[in-house]
Amino acid sequence: MKPTIKLTLAMGAVLLLGGGGWWYGAKSNQYAVVAAHLPPVPDLSADHPELVERIQAADANALTRFAARTGMIELSRLYHANGYLDAAAATYVGLAELEPAEPRWPHLHATILAGFGQATPAIERWDRAIALAPDYLPAQLRRADLMLKDNQIDAAAAAYRHVLEQERDNAWALLGLARIDLEKEAWRDARQRLERVVALTNYTLGYDLIVSLYERLGEDREAEAIRGRSFASGAYRDPTDPWLDALMADCYDSFRLSLEAGAKARHNDNETARRWLERAIVVAPNDVSAHFQLAGFLREQGDLPGAMTHYQRCTELDPQFADGWAQLSALQALTGNATASERTLQAGLENCPDSPGLHRMKARRLRDTGQTGAAIMAFRKAIKLRPNEPDPYLELGTTLLSADRTPEGIREVENALAWDPLNPTGLGILAYHAIETKDRAAADRWMTLVDRQPRIETSLVNQLRAVYRGAFGERWDG
Repeated sequence: MKPTIKLTLAMGAVLLLGGGGWWYGAKSNQYAVVAAHLPPVPDLSADHPELVERIQAADANALTRFAARTGMIELSRLYHANGYLDAAAATYVGLAELEPAEPRWPHLHATILAGFGQATPAIERWDRAIALAPDYLPAQLRRADLMLKDNQIDAAAAAYRHVLEQERDNAWALLGLARIDLEKEAWRDARQRLERVVALTNYTLGYDLIVSLYERLGEDREAEAIRGRSFASGAYRDPTDPWLDALMADCYDSFRLSLEAGAKARHNDNETARRWLERAIVVAPNDVSAHFQLAGFLREQGDLPGAMTHYQRCTELDPQFADGWAQLSALQALTGNATASERTLQAGLENCPDSPGLHRMKARRLRDTGQTGAAIMAFRKAIKLRPNEPDPYLELGTTLLSADRTPEGIREVENALAWDPLNPTGLGILAYHAIETKDRAAADRWMTLVDRQPRIETSLVNQLRAVYRGAFGERWDG
């Protein structure tokens, strides 16, 4: 062999050994950091078998010199996603040391610490995450919310304003500033911000606060008008957080998946909601509530065959779950399969003979096919099973009125108002009856309640006013 070739090979060997030594040293350093922060495996005896297998495999990797980092990352996801928060927090300490330039680790760690009520260390980690990822608004919003909760008012206000400098109509930042306005009794500023928040979010944020503010300002009509629109909830919801949401792909808790999916659906993130609901069924295929929630979601999205499939599965998994039978029967009727719908309703009643909802459904169908006597009996059965709901009384009352059994019908409508004194349908019926029978004192009393009830449509109020004028020869002015 020529000398030059020997020299070249020798130099290559030296470089290879040197590079390999450096690589081996780096891996050894990673292993040392992971070993120092690796939490003990918690009790997994009640967990999903696949989760147990994955945690055990990741923990084994974390204990090897060449896969320690990847094992720790996998453990952080699995622990955090499935509620082992102490263990997850320990992994984030190690990962922040391994990858000091990665903003996800301090951010995710901070969300855990904030949940534990440890404001100072949580804010410190969010400071680090924001320094590393200044454009990631969820970290800024969560830090600001925690500052506000920790009574760091000025710091929180500055943080919310900084978010608005980056995103002018950020609803969560506006809501945060509105809360501060309310604390300071700056009612005008609070009102301006809250009205913007509810406009941006269709009342999914700020609902409760703006109703309370209107009442504080003496604007009861505005407050009642909002309540009358029957918004689901004004409870605060955290801002969308993609880094945190990504953990749900490793969640094996069907209840949590379903719960979080509901929140996503309320924020119109339907793609994510469906993905998480489908995952809930993958990890717990016999969970009736998961099938029921997915069926309802699919129905809202217009996927009626998909919804029926999951309602059908509800009846198979739990024949005593009345809502599954009711929803399946209703969808079959909606799609034109009356025979299947009737068969499903009957099967539901056989399995759930004490279901007031199924008896009401049966009563409506009897009423709609002209079987008034049987319908009345079915409505009475539903009321007997659950006597504290207004709607069955109203349906029975209107059925009796249509059968010219007026005194009985009016009595049932009055029974409905005993449980819901401002029920729009009941008020309208009793106002019309009083006008029709020329009982002016009663008509005035019911019309006053009708006029004050924002849930009653203006067109119906105007119709009642016209009937009133025709009966008594004078306008009703309230």
